[in-house]
Amino acid sequence: MFKPIENTFLYFAYGSNLLKKRIHINNPSAQFLGSGRLDDHQLDFMKYSENWRGTSATIIPTKDSHVWGAIWRINNADMEALDRQEGVDTNWYFPKQVDVLISDGSKVNCRTYQQTINPPQREKGKELPEERRPCITYLDCIVKGAIECELPEYYVEELKKIPNNGKVAPPAMIEKLAQSL
Repeated sequence: MFKPIENTFLYFAYGSNLLKKRIHINNPSAQFLGSGRLDDHQLDFMKYSENWRGTSATIIPTKDSHVWGAIWRINNADMEALDRQEGVDTNWYFPKQVDVLISDGSKVNCRTYQQTINPPQREKGKELPEERRPCITYLDCIVKGAIECELPEYYVEELKKIPNNGKVAPPAMIEKLAQSL
């Protein structure tokens, strides 16, 4: 299932691209393969996005932490669209290769994205500062996507505890989400 297939790459999504209708907006070839765990990384939020009216998710290398996510197979032809969505051209995120642990205990190499600016290290269990909170819509995409991708229940419950900034995404983004397959 996770074996290499010519002209495709594996992508590890941990944010809004967990949600199937979200990833298909810009990446119609994306095929869900399963979930996986990225060790020694922590989920956090940093840069404010006008597209969402809140901060967007990132991963930070952090010993003894992990991030669950979805593994998607995407056609190489869609990589440019994914890079554009993630803001690689504007230096918002940078792509990186990571080894993701899958259910059979093996690891698969995936492309993922990390913001170019890391947030200040947060103490474990400490609440996300107000200025780094995602909007309701973005957080909802992450939680619904995590449930849809059958991420572990304890992890979904942790995602549900992330505080939002009280705002919803702009109408254009909500419409995109509603119109996607």
